[in-house]
Amino acid sequence: MNKKELYTLMVLIQAYYEKFQFDQQKLDAWHMVLQKYTYERVHEQLLNFVVDSPHPPKISDLVQNTSWGRDIPRDFVLDLTDN
Repeated sequence: MNKKELYTLMVLIQAYYEKFQFDQQKLDAWHMVLQKYTYERVHEQLLNFVVDSPHPPKISDLVQNTSWGRDIPRDFVLDLTDN
């Protein structure tokens, strides 16, 4: 994602959440992390996030898997008796 796309997302976040503010420093810091993600993916995550949260998103909210957790293999067995 480039900075122009990130700027567009941050303007959207600001529209959804009155208390969300950003400046050039915040834009640059977020871009350092989000540049490896596509605009489409982060935008979709944002749209899903705003439906459920009354608070502005953090970066981690916008890049997490939609499963919201780790997958545990179905055949995983924890055997505490095995030494």
